Amino acid sequence: MKNVWIKVLLSGTLLLGATGCVQTNDIEVESVSNEKANLTAYKTYQFLEDSGIVEEDKKGNLKRSNSEVAALVEEVINEQLQKYGKKPTAKDPDFFVAYVGGSNKDAVVAKVDEKGKQIIEKKPAAALLIMLVDADTGEILRIATAEGDLKNLPLEQKRARIEYAVKKMLSGI
Repeated sequence: MKNVWIKVLLSGTLLLGATGCVQTNDIEVESVSNEKANLTAYKTYQFLEDSGIVEEDKKGNLKRSNSEVAALVEEVINEQLQKYGKKPTAKDPDFFVAYVGGSNKDAVVAKVDEKGKQIIEKKPAAALLIMLVDADTGEILRIATAEGDLKNLPLEQKRARIEYAVKKMLSGI
């Protein structure tokens, strides 16, 4: 029995170590709620059909992505909304969820070095916007944005970063 507990503790520590080391300090989140709206009164939701992650094709046109990140973002939004007691529905929702995300792999940042010289660095970035909209009136209930460095990470670490951002974006609803 003692060996079982040791294995459980070691497994938990390894799991915590693997997910706990994901850097999130570069992620900036801002959100604004409609002061007139009682978000706790809204119980059911539906995603707007055109929500998703946007990518640029080879011709420079924007198109919706069907990547695993797109599916992951929607899954995480669903999980967070359900933690607040909101339920997805196919008919007559209380509110709609719209989201759009994207990345700019060619983004640059200008910095000034210790000699006062401006240095331009390539710093890929990503952003996510979530908007909750009253289904009857079309009034915006909450709008939130998250921006951060684009990191080439394994999917489980991307998930941890997305969970961090979405949790902050939807906190208190």
